[in-house]
Amino acid sequence: MPYARTKKTMFKAIAGAALAASLVVAPLVATGASAATLIGAVGVLEPATSTENSVEYWETRFAEHQADCYKVEGANSSSHGTVTDGGKTITLKPYQDSWPGDHWEALIIKAGNTNNVIQHPTAGVAYASPENGGGQQATVSHWIVCKGTTPATPTVVTPTLTFSVPSCLAAGELIKGLGVEWTSVLNANGSTTWTAKPLAGTVFAEGVQTQWTVPSLERLTTAVEACRPDQPPADETSVLSFKNDCATTIVITTTTTTTIPYVWDGKSWVAGESFDTVTTAERPMTAAEKRDCPLPDTKVEYDSWVDGEWKCGDTQVTQTREVTTTVYEYDEQATPTVKSSVAIETQTRDLTQAEIAECPMLPGSILSSCVGDVPYLAYGVTLPEGYIADNATPVTITFVNPDGEDFVIANQPLSGSILWPGASAVEPKMWPGWALVDGEYVPTDGNFAWTRAGVTVRFDVNPSYETVIEYPQATALCASPLLADPEDPTDPTDPTDPSDPTDPVTGVPAGEESGALAVTGSSVPVWAIGGGAAALLAGIALTVFGVTRRRGVHTS
Repeated sequence: MPYARTKKTMFKAIAGAALAASLVVAPLVATGASAATLIGAVGVLEPATSTENSVEYWETRFAEHQADCYKVEGANSSSHGTVTDGGKTITLKPYQDSWPGDHWEALIIKAGNTNNVIQHPTAGVAYASPENGGGQQATVSHWIVCKGTTPATPTVVTPTLTFSVPSCLAAGELIKGLGVEWTSVLNANGSTTWTAKPLAGTVFAEGVQTQWTVPSLERLTTAVEACRPDQPPADETSVLSFKNDCATTIVITTTTTTTIPYVWDGKSWVAGESFDTVTTAERPMTAAEKRDCPLPDTKVEYDSWVDGEWKCGDTQVTQTREVTTTVYEYDEQATPTVKSSVAIETQTRDLTQAEIAECPMLPGSILSSCVGDVPYLAYGVTLPEGYIADNATPVTITFVNPDGEDFVIANQPLSGSILWPGASAVEPKMWPGWALVDGEYVPTDGNFAWTRAGVTVRFDVNPSYETVIEYPQATALCASPLLADPEDPTDPTDPTDPSDPTDPVTGVPAGEESGALAVTGSSVPVWAIGGGAAALLAGIALTVFGVTRRRGVHTS
């Protein structure tokens, strides 16, 4: 039945193309069975599904070779092959010339849940059944064999397409190669896309061109510039203008040229849209032209204010500055000339707090003293003239340690007294350089012993003053615990005596200075500081420091 086979072949070809596409996505996979444990040859082991149990599936799968497939249920033989090895293998018979096709296309042996798929099997070879779920080679449950036809070798054809370009005088010519099916599509831009397809029984050589885009081959019209008559020259008009630049004494000449070109309107050349072209040229101004220019404005320049000299105690400083006046007039060549004059201006300004702070404080009475057997530092300092402190207690007193950390007391008034570092006015009494060990006073390098050998004391607000103060000498009542007897009720300076008017906060008399002040103290009179003198009073070394101004000059 050749006709029936032809129809079946056409159906297989269409279905085979679809199946081939699906096999790209789902390639053949082998199960976990090992070919080495099976009796017979093994192709590709694939999971068996209900779809694969039908001959139609395999005819579609091998449609490219026009497969005709036959199914045998169970471990049974047929005219195409026999069951061998006790139902464990299938051996195909030689291919008969009377059969459709010309070769064995495929053999599919199912056992358990697996198919052994052999493409282009060989007659006389025993092909194995797959394993069952228990890992043993199973008896054939069914087998399918497919016959195939080797496709005829097509004729190789190379498509060709050429064309000639149209001109203003003639249309172009299209030449298409023979033995090819041609289709064309007209594009929106007027070009045509030609596609070549092989005729039945032919194929195109690999990699050959199969598609061409051909421009319109119609004869060129005047829409193409080369086919138009010559373009007329543009119409031009020019206008001159002049500008005098007084700053550079240059005259700028500007030429504005208006051009009206001719444009093609599709049929002929017509006047188009105009446009302007601007060019400039320069020349020097004449003397007459220069005199028409305005002279520069009179210019007044002010130098910065410069401070004069001032000294500590001043609250204002006199400033001066130069004022330069420049006027202009034309000379005989009409060139502006300059005439200048200079004047000196003065003014006064208040000194700033920062400037006043550069002057030292003025010391009053500064001395070391004893109140009873307790050492104190009594002091009085005066701020420079015009300096205003931020609060009533602006003074910071620093005992300068030459070998270690300083002793600092902040927020003190401009005059008063403070307990000497290391001293105590309450029991147990203490003195600098002494320690109380097991109820006994013993000398020590600690407890501010460094203040006993002459110590620099600095007084700071922002201005500063510093002096060297000696600790009271050994003859003083508060020199050491061995010279003082706080237990002696007859001691007239005993701070525990109710008749002693000692301030409990500062440890100094609340009234006038006591007659029991240090035997060796220091008092620095203001006149000694103001005179810049160096004083040595009862073992007190006094140092007065001058201050140099950052701006201007002052003396102290």
